[in-house]
Amino acid sequence: MDMKDLNELRGEFEAMQQRAMQDACVDGGCMEDDDYEDYPDYLRAIYSEIMPPVKSGVYFSRWDLKRMAEQLDESFALDVRERMFKNFMQWIATPEDMLRVIGVFKELMDLKCDEYRKYSERYPSSKEIFDAKIQKAEKAKKYLDKVYTEFFT
Repeated sequence: MDMKDLNELRGEFEAMQQRAMQDACVDGGCMEDDDYEDYPDYLRAIYSEIMPPVKSGVYFSRWDLKRMAEQLDESFALDVRERMFKNFMQWIATPEDMLRVIGVFKELMDLKCDEYRKYSERYPSSKEIFDAKIQKAEKAKKYLDKVYTEFFT
């Protein structure tokens, strides 16, 4: 193998490593798990840190938000996810209301994590993927408690 071939091989390898790093960052693999930011209000804090599945390990669909609101005897139309989130959160007036909302978020996270556990058992090769999502969900639940403490006590 001459020097030109070696340089081409090295370039291909570096390009492959670069793509692998980018792919890891797409699913949050390059993020620090404890890298939560501070926000001036709880609405932005929760939306930015809990709603993205890459941070919380759980995807909250529009239907999930609608069902969560119904559990709290609230209702709103299906809309853009961010707007639905704001509609869901707008009725919070007391610390007790916020505790109820946090409870509903945690309940849904637990349900989804139970599904992840079932998938891990059925498909053992996916266990590592689902375990990471479960860990993120556990940290996200702790973050919800932190938001409550910072903004409502």
